[in-house]
Amino acid sequence: MNQLTTQTKLLQKAVLVVEGKFLILKRSPQSQTRPNQWDLPGGNSEWPKPVNDVQNGHIGDLIREIEEETGVLVSTDKITQPIYFGTYFEGRKQLYTIIVGWQVNLPAKPLVKISDEHTEYTWIKAEDFDQFEFGFAGSPDGFIRQMVFSASNL
Repeated sequence: MNQLTTQTKLLQKAVLVVEGKFLILKRSPQSQTRPNQWDLPGGNSEWPKPVNDVQNGHIGDLIREIEEETGVLVSTDKITQPIYFGTYFEGRKQLYTIIVGWQVNLPAKPLVKISDEHTEYTWIKAEDFDQFEFGFAGSPDGFIRQMVFSASNL
């Protein structure tokens, strides 16, 4: 399951920042949402396995998603406070989405190895944002645009 419950999901995205640039990934043509459009690393949190209680499990989910999608291992001390918080209700599916954006400052450009969920990647400056197609998420009130332009050092 790619969500917390049948009616709720937590979507987390990260703006990985290095020297005034941030990493974007192009979604595969087979993506269920926004195929062939650009995105930030991240994804849906999954309900924790009922083995132990977990504090701040969402951070572990974010770190896992970044590593799965980019091959980049991020330490928890690089993830501090959210730079974006929003919600979206999809009436047709009766699905409530909580969206959280994080800024992750990296000391140098890491080696990126994208997963099969994406077809390419690039590092861009904020002023080049409009040259890439992010779909509704890149619109003036879109969550990716909001995250990128909330990030400092860009």
